[in-house]
Amino acid sequence: MAKQYGSRLAVDMARDAVQAFGGLGFARELAADGTPGPVEAIYRDSKIGEIYEGANEILKWVIARGIFGKEITG
Repeated sequence: MAKQYGSRLAVDMARDAVQAFGGLGFARELAADGTPGPVEAIYRDSKIGEIYEGANEILKWVIARGIFGKEITG
């Protein structure tokens, strides 16, 4: 449950940061000198955590099966 909640929370927070930064949120480089844009990297890293650690939809199914049992969840 913690893995599913943590990865969802990380993606939600990163998405909010991208929204707050607007166009700069998706920029890999903020200036001509190559200054990296940290918001884009944070969003990318949090999203891959959601996928790599096990798709959240599958984790929800496993959690429901653990709580309610195989008879109810199928």
